[in-house]
Amino acid sequence: MRTLPGRSALILLTVAFVTFVAASARGDDWAFYSGSGEKKDSGKVLTDWSVLNGLKPVVKTEATTYHYYDRDSVASNSPFPGGIVRVLEKSVLKRQTKSYEETREEMEREEEIRLNREINVLDYAWLFPLAVKRASKETTTLFEINCDSREFFILEVNQYDTAGKRMTRELAMDRRLWYRIQPGTVMEKLFKEICR
Repeated sequence: MRTLPGRSALILLTVAFVTFVAASARGDDWAFYSGSGEKKDSGKVLTDWSVLNGLKPVVKTEATTYHYYDRDSVASNSPFPGGIVRVLEKSVLKRQTKSYEETREEMEREEEIRLNREINVLDYAWLFPLAVKRASKETTTLFEINCDSREFFILEVNQYDTAGKRMTRELAMDRRLWYRIQPGTVMEKLFKEICR
């Protein structure tokens, strides 16, 4: 006969195993909600993460960027309509890109020819963000959307290359940076999808 602590340990181990299997079996449930056209390159190295608030939606067949949200990530702070909702959004560029490593090596060769010298450690301070910008295939953004005031806040942004490797991760530090959702934009389409 097993002892009581032995049974408890077996039950606890079984619950942990079932929880682990259930968590690993859950896949992302990405739902397409909008397409957008080519955005004008400002030439800036730093990215404006609130760009969805300025992009005009287009039909999927004319889109150069596809926008999805993860249905499994939608979480509200209230059981009632309204309030603040968190959602993970993904923007995927239609154009072909290279991996970060390939892009960085290509840019190093280009700059060595342009500068007529070898790239040194100090050059990577300005080469890195340019290589990330050129190699970006997919961007995921964790938003908080205030359904009552029609505002959004960006919690986290991750950029991935064509191989699926995360190149950058940026976390929001200032909780006061809420943006008003502009009408007729991709962000408004996400708002309408999430705040039903």
